[in-house]
Amino acid sequence: MSVKVDDNKEEPAVSLKQQCVKCFQGTNCIKTIVIVLCVLLVVQQISSCIEKLIDKPITTYTHFDYNKTITYPSVTFCREPPYKPDVLVKYGLYAHPRYTSTWRNFNFSRIPLDQLWEEITYNQDDFFVQYALDNLEENLKITPVMGFLGGRCYSVSPRVWNRKVKTGREFGYSMTLHHYASDLEDPATIVHPGYHVYIHYWREPYTEVEVYNGGLVDYLYMNTGEMVSVKLKVDEYVMISSEDEPCSTAHNYSANACTSQYVSDVVSEMVGCSGPWMKSDLPYCDNYDDMKDLITHYMSLYQHHECPSCPRFCHSLLYNAFVTDRQKNYTWQDQDGHRPVSNTDASLETTIFLHFNNMMVSVYEEKYNYDWNLFVSDLGGSVGFLLGLSVVGLFNIIGYIWIYFIRPFICSKNSKVTVDNSNSNSDSVATVSQSEYYKKYDQKK
Repeated sequence: MSVKVDDNKEEPAVSLKQQCVKCFQGTNCIKTIVIVLCVLLVVQQISSCIEKLIDKPITTYTHFDYNKTITYPSVTFCREPPYKPDVLVKYGLYAHPRYTSTWRNFNFSRIPLDQLWEEITYNQDDFFVQYALDNLEENLKITPVMGFLGGRCYSVSPRVWNRKVKTGREFGYSMTLHHYASDLEDPATIVHPGYHVYIHYWREPYTEVEVYNGGLVDYLYMNTGEMVSVKLKVDEYVMISSEDEPCSTAHNYSANACTSQYVSDVVSEMVGCSGPWMKSDLPYCDNYDDMKDLITHYMSLYQHHECPSCPRFCHSLLYNAFVTDRQKNYTWQDQDGHRPVSNTDASLETTIFLHFNNMMVSVYEEKYNYDWNLFVSDLGGSVGFLLGLSVVGLFNIIGYIWIYFIRPFICSKNSKVTVDNSNSNSDSVATVSQSEYYKKYDQKK
């Protein structure tokens, strides 16, 4: 007896569960674990790349430029002492207005505060003897800046910002300032009479209020009777606005002006009145108690405020001042060390020269350190290196997935349908054969 074997008979379908079990049997277990770890590592690296693409990292690049159109800085001079002592005594103020006790006997009803501040502070003629930019006086403009601690200061700036800069001491700023003999005989100040010099970017006007980007101001002090030569060097900062550290690119924006206005608004709203050194819509204080509160709050907030709404400027310049020569036309007395020996014209005048030594600019520029090109490169490197994938290999993987997982699953469903149909056909054939048998039996009878 011979048995015929059907060569076209298909192997029984393997389920997905059986395939998974097979992957962890024998030597396949080590291969499967390595592949799973590699896949997890690739997923982690791809996630990291996506995060960098969403929140792009910023890197600071440093380079040097030879800039022929670099702009001159603004230079602000604040006098020391800041207020006229004889006029203060005239109005019953015997010391700096910051001392609230001096306001106890001030007649608020008869003396307007704006008139008081106009008289007790120094005007432009009290500051400057002569001034020039590139040897010409008409190249400069002078702007008064009113403060509380420093009184009335003056900012010197070029009239034309994009003028071509020339190097050397014979060019640049040259200014002579002066004091009076009374300032040296009995100075109403804790420091030697002289001038505070602030060198800053022209977009950021001087303010005595502490500012977030206040580091972009260079400072030096000149005693009266000195001649100082200063060399300027420029650092350029180009920043990117971010959610954590925002910055502004508005043409007319100033972080200094914004912060100063913020402090003025907060202090005046706390007291209900303002002072002549503030920009406020509220009226001036008209009694001792309000003036005392105004000065107290201002002195506590002008350096220790928390201004939340004044971001930095995205493109700014820092002028670094290097004193190359300092000569003095006076000698301090050995006994008290507070005033010069003689009150000659030379000992009462202060001269300063500010100039560029070269046209090199150090540029610190922030740039995004990640983009789509780097993302695609990282993606291909991670997948290709860790899994050894290529375009051809990717097609092979898709083919294996089709052969071992998708097609068996489809075939198993088709086989089940075929078996069901075969069983139903067999039942029908059996039924038909039985009916024909009975029919033939009846005919024989």
